[in-house]
Amino acid sequence: MNTDTEDAVHRIDQQQAEIDDLLCALIFISENVEDDQHELLRHSAVSICYTMLDKVRAASRDVSLLLRQAA
Repeated sequence: MNTDTEDAVHRIDQQQAEIDDLLCALIFISENVEDDQHELLRHSAVSICYTMLDKVRAASRDVSLLLRQAA
């Protein structure tokens, strides 16, 4: 593998690991929120989801790069 390919693969792996961590955090927050903390849950969920969306988009760019290199 050339350096660009290795870098892209590493970034994809890193993004996937971070997405997994964010999903685990969202699950933990959802399971442990008190009845009177709905606003906190909503804010946390929205923030985490936007962060995950950014990470999915970044990983998708790297997947596209790898597919172009493979073609």
